[in-house]
Amino acid sequence: MTFFAVIVICLSSTPVAKCQKATSVHWMTLAEPSIGLAGCMREGMVAAARSRLLRGGDYPKVFCRPADAAIDEVAGR
Repeated sequence: MTFFAVIVICLSSTPVAKCQKATSVHWMTLAEPSIGLAGCMREGMVAAARSRLLRGGDYPKVFCRPADAAIDEVAGR
């Protein structure tokens, strides 16, 4: 199964459980799907690190959605 990574960057003051699209300072979806959940998580973390969007205590959170799911179902709305 293929998955798209949705990456949200949240402030350190945002609890991990509440880190979602609506509470993030940045969010992005990777254009290329990954094979399997492990591949999706790995590609998401690599993309977050390469994005240069992380500042100070910000942290990335990666959501993996099946290629046929709507983006709002995964990262919150």
